[in-house]
Amino acid sequence: MSLDGMERMAREQFRGAEPRVFGTNPDAPERGQIFIWTQIGWFEREVGPWGNVAFTPVADSEDQLREMVSRNNPVADLVEMDNEFGRMVYREFKEQAEQALYPESPETSSQEPFDEQDVI
Repeated sequence: MSLDGMERMAREQFRGAEPRVFGTNPDAPERGQIFIWTQIGWFEREVGPWGNVAFTPVADSEDQLREMVSRNNPVADLVEMDNEFGRMVYREFKEQAEQALYPESPETSSQEPFDEQDVI
């Protein structure tokens, strides 16, 4: 499949229902939990010790997610984040989803094939 075809397939994955960003602390989103809803389930945004961002699958349904959130914080509620922070999280998720679905093929990779790499 050509690169154009793979990019088109990545865009098609979210057609019809774009991912939506929700948080438990809309006033200070970096202090609350951040979740992404997609057609395939809910993902939590996690920030690593060096600022790296990862999205981990956490629930298949909104009910499952709400139950999980209420166990950690009984007064927390999910609020859709359609502000600049939400748009930034949305872009991060889309970029990572496309990279995970279509890692570089050997034809476009900057790395040499395994048999041509120096082994120490």
